[in-house]
Amino acid sequence: MNYLAHLVLSGNNEEILFGNFIADAVKGKSYLNWSKNIQKGILLHRFIDHFTDTNPHYLAGKRRFYKNFPKMGGVITDILYDYLLWQYELKHKNLKLDKEIIRYYRILDGFENKMPDSIRYMYKYMKKDDWLTNYQYKFGIKKAINGIGKRIKYSDNLESCFEILENFIFDFEKEFEMFYNEIRQQTSSFYVN
Repeated sequence: MNYLAHLVLSGNNEEILFGNFIADAVKGKSYLNWSKNIQKGILLHRFIDHFTDTNPHYLAGKRRFYKNFPKMGGVITDILYDYLLWQYELKHKNLKLDKEIIRYYRILDGFENKMPDSIRYMYKYMKKDDWLTNYQYKFGIKKAINGIGKRIKYSDNLESCFEILENFIFDFEKEFEMFYNEIRQQTSSFYVN
């Protein structure tokens, strides 16, 4: 799962949301240095990653990228899932994602001075270019995928992954909906104190 999905799955507690957001930069047991709810957010992030990496619906979509993008299938699928999350919410109108995104930025702004350096650096660009809103558009997803490809020096025609998305869009949407329903149920226990 990518940034937007992690934030959506964080519930309403601001510290849990912040912990979930910074978790990739918090290694091993160093999460214990944070407050109780930030620890919960970090553990929530790790749970989401593990659940995603072992979920059959997610893996079915990821496998479609193996032939052309053997090293990037998971990265591409994670980013596509933020696009599919937007499409799901535009269809079902459970969340007003445009308003939620404003709330996410407000919360994260309040914690910016506590962010690990690597996260603070990335967050500056995320907010400036409004990644979270732009994930609803194919151009936003393409920009994200190409940006990651450049950073890890893997630019093997990554844009062609969109042909795979478009050829299998109904399968991706169906898999995402099943996955999303499962993960929302599984993560709900993290919000209970």
